[in-house]
Amino acid sequence: MKIRLFLTGLCIYILMPMFVYADNIISKVNIKGLRNVKEKIVLSEIKLNEGKVYSAESARDAVRSIIELEYFDECIFIFDRNIGILTFDVVEKPYIEKLIFKGNVEFSNSKLKDVSVLKEKKFYDILKLEESKKRILKLYGDKGYADCDIEAYPTIDMDTNKMIVTFLITENNKILIGDVKINGVTSYSNKKIIKFMKKVRPKEIFKDENYQKNLLDVEIFYKNNGFMDYKLLTSTVSFNKSRTEVLLTLNISEGIKYKLGENVFIGNFVLEDKELKQIVKFKKGQVFNEQKVAETKQKIAESYADKGYFQTQIVPDFHKIGDIVNIDWNIKENSVVYVGNIYIEGLESTKEKVIKREMLLKPEHVFSRKKLIESIRRVKNLGFIDNVEYHLLHTGVHDIVNLAFEITEGKPGSINAGIGYSSVNEIVFIVDLMHMNLFGLGQHLNFMVEYGKKKANFNINWTESYIFNKNTSLTLNIFDIVKKKDYANVINAYSERRTGFSIGVGPRIGQFVSLMLGYRYENIMLSKIDNSSLVRQSDLTVRDSIKKSDELSISDLSKRRITSMFAQIIYDSLDYKYDPTKGNRQSLSVNLAGSYLGGNVDYVKTVFKSSWFLPVVWKFVFSTNLEVGSIVSYGHSKKVPFYERFYIGGPESVRGYKYRTEIGHDDGGNYKAIFNFEYKFPIVAKRGNSVLVGAFFYDIGGDWGSNETVKWLGTDSNNLRSSSGFELRFATPVFPIRIGWAYGFNHKETENLQSLYSSIGFSM
Repeated sequence: MKIRLFLTGLCIYILMPMFVYADNIISKVNIKGLRNVKEKIVLSEIKLNEGKVYSAESARDAVRSIIELEYFDECIFIFDRNIGILTFDVVEKPYIEKLIFKGNVEFSNSKLKDVSVLKEKKFYDILKLEESKKRILKLYGDKGYADCDIEAYPTIDMDTNKMIVTFLITENNKILIGDVKINGVTSYSNKKIIKFMKKVRPKEIFKDENYQKNLLDVEIFYKNNGFMDYKLLTSTVSFNKSRTEVLLTLNISEGIKYKLGENVFIGNFVLEDKELKQIVKFKKGQVFNEQKVAETKQKIAESYADKGYFQTQIVPDFHKIGDIVNIDWNIKENSVVYVGNIYIEGLESTKEKVIKREMLLKPEHVFSRKKLIESIRRVKNLGFIDNVEYHLLHTGVHDIVNLAFEITEGKPGSINAGIGYSSVNEIVFIVDLMHMNLFGLGQHLNFMVEYGKKKANFNINWTESYIFNKNTSLTLNIFDIVKKKDYANVINAYSERRTGFSIGVGPRIGQFVSLMLGYRYENIMLSKIDNSSLVRQSDLTVRDSIKKSDELSISDLSKRRITSMFAQIIYDSLDYKYDPTKGNRQSLSVNLAGSYLGGNVDYVKTVFKSSWFLPVVWKFVFSTNLEVGSIVSYGHSKKVPFYERFYIGGPESVRGYKYRTEIGHDDGGNYKAIFNFEYKFPIVAKRGNSVLVGAFFYDIGGDWGSNETVKWLGTDSNNLRSSSGFELRFATPVFPIRIGWAYGFNHKETENLQSLYSSIGFSM
């Protein structure tokens, strides 16, 4: 009995929807009221069709989709349950068949059609009509037709629901500025003040927005030059009888020119007077400057925010005594603010821990503005993050705020292939597989194959930035590089092949300092040595000259094995390492190669690099770079092999001179020094990152066998050489490219004074 009841209930449960919903099945969908819109367009936008279950909610969704097409003013639906027909009754907007412009002389019909928001072969909208009139009026206004008038006349054919919109334009006269008068100027000449009216000068087109902007410019000038009581009493705009010229008249009151007196700080406990006075950028006796006062207020607020006092209120109170103004800085510090929760939003492929481990701010930490800015910098420098924005979320507790970071991920990986040309390596084919965020863990993997006339390169590089979740990186590199090398005046004098690997561990210390410790192993083989060409003016061939410069015989050159330990310390405060605009980077590296590690070459190489970036105006950046190095032999090696010494020239050091052959000694130097000065500016940017950059530069450098042989500028092998020029830098999807022109100031008579060059793989 129980089984029978269970089976009966189960059947009822299964069959019930068939009876309940039988009347709600849609047998057909009709669109009623169409005149110029095809039915299939409407049906493609709605999700209801034959065989679907009808519901009022789904029908209302369909109505919204139909209205969003912007073809219809109204849409209602009716569902006949008896026959299952769902009907949408629409009221079409008029279809614009033609736009007609009359009375226009200054602008062509096609120009006005481009400006109009209403378009032919589209549907009419009264809001778009009004917007079109505004845009056309602005177009005329920008040309000086301030009195231009526009009337629009839509006419509709009721049978076809098609419309013609006619714009009747009365251009009237072009109005230019006749004269600008400023009354009340006593401390300066009228001519000087009128200079600030840059956009409203005689014979120029009058635009009210430019006029208002220049009025503000005059006020800023006065208040930044001591006249804190400056007032614009009246400003009038009048026209001549024919309304072809406008006269601008300003009546101003300059007031007294004030000088700064004492700065008094009231209510400060966290920051002492001594610290606050260092922030103030103006001194007693200087002319009052409203902008500097505002900047000082901002700097004080930032100094408090760096210590967690985000809610500090700063109100400057001015006390005037004659022509002296004293400033009381009223400070209400309020309580320190702490970090509550930190939320990371917007991640798609990156693990949340990859972002959070770059954050210097942690829950329950004091909310420091300085640490917040540094955290954002560190996240951007991961290389696969396009943008970082933060939001403060109130918690209901006055001294605790939550932090939400909105992350915009870039493309973490790519597979690129390309062909390029460099003045050093000539034509190069490149296949580059790169991933900067492997498995979403922030690991970097780069696999590159280069092949060209003078170079063949196979390289695999892998980096884990936080090995075992510690603040330490691990880098592995495997390489096989073959290059044709020039020697003295001989092109392609020999081939050099380097095969090996390296491993490095890089612990980070604090915010800006990191170390790199590691081991490198490489085999070096020289082959295809030119035995016919003479080296410069001597009687030696390339083979004989190389043999003379090296300890081993030519037959032993293939047995060179260099094993070394290296250490590097880096200080890096650059705002964005891929395109820096401010900050500096200092590095000192020491490479100790020795037979005690299994090699057969003993030397110590030390290189110091110092780079500084300083923003100037707009997005212009001035940068300096210094690189000095030394390499000395010890132990079993009487001298450093010539292929391990320093060579100067080419796009990477002193531009305008050929690499290896025009600066320094034929066999390279044991010491080098390079100075680069640049003034760079963005030309094209995308998502805030520079795509095309221009740079003016001045380079100076040289290499020497002994630090006692260094000479100032000249053409001798021991002289420094200098150059100047201009460079374009392209951040292409495949690889960065530089193209430049350089002029060398210290060339020999037989050398070209100027040169065009290019390079591939440079990071801007």
